[in-house]
Amino acid sequence: MNTYNNKTRIILILDILKNETDDDHPMKADELLRRIKAEGLKCDRKTLYNDISSLSDAGYDINRDPSGGYKLSSRDFEDAELRLLADAVYSSKFISQKKTHVLIRKLAKLTSSHLASSMTRQIYSSDSKTPNEDVLYNVDTLSRAIYGNVQVCFEYLVWGTNKKLITKGEKKRKLSPWALIWQDQNYYLMAYDSGAGKMKHFRVDKMRHVELTADEREGGKEFEKIDMSSYVEETFSMYGGRQETITLDMPASMIGIAYDRFGTDLFQRPGSEGRVLVRAKCYVSSQFYGWLSGLGGEILLAGPESVVDEYRDYLKKLLKKYK
Repeated sequence: MNTYNNKTRIILILDILKNETDDDHPMKADELLRRIKAEGLKCDRKTLYNDISSLSDAGYDINRDPSGGYKLSSRDFEDAELRLLADAVYSSKFISQKKTHVLIRKLAKLTSSHLASSMTRQIYSSDSKTPNEDVLYNVDTLSRAIYGNVQVCFEYLVWGTNKKLITKGEKKRKLSPWALIWQDQNYYLMAYDSGAGKMKHFRVDKMRHVELTADEREGGKEFEKIDMSSYVEETFSMYGGRQETITLDMPASMIGIAYDRFGTDLFQRPGSEGRVLVRAKCYVSSQFYGWLSGLGGEILLAGPESVVDEYRDYLKKLLKKYK
């Protein structure tokens, strides 16, 4: 008895059924035998049936189709679940384009080649992808820091006017991470800054060289006081209202604010005296006006006129509250 031949053969049969069969694509016994013999392994029809029976006994959902072909009918992930996961990967802005393709290829290995080809062809997204390849590893490191109750240090990046991320400052930041927040297709880190004595949040895709330290976290009492649902709503919310194409007039040095909110695909052109005009689609609402007014007077709403008038009225109403 050739034990090596038997083990190799049964693994090959399982591999073929996993990769090339599903409910719509069974494989006849003759084709299975041909594929096995093509690999230099001995196998007859009775041996094939015994191997398939052994795989079924081991828990694999192998069924015989009415046409006489064999198929692996179920896997760890259902087809709909894999499509959902692939869709999430494609549309996630915090996953780089390169890492997206790597993850999709890995997901494709969990199903038949027939579904795998449709997964890579049928899902599209218009969202901008981060250029930072380290985001997933950053999330893992930050999660371990939170679980291990230690501080982290990292470099923080900002947008330059050339749409490239550059390092902000020369020194690494050292902070106490307390929570990872998923909002508007981005990961944010909530961390305590002991120097400033308050909680701050950072875009995880703009962090680089994230490292664990040996120092215990600080800011535990401050974190306990925070209602996370209210914090996320107040800090990140900008939904509702009607969609408009707006124009912002801002200093070139502040262009990163527009990239962070609207993505890098927005239209931009030089303004006067070191300023930039950007045009982007957004939902006009009180939340939007609150965000805009919070940026101060350096960033101006330049159009359309109807939105400018509405924003002016919004500011007048606020001013009346303080008279």
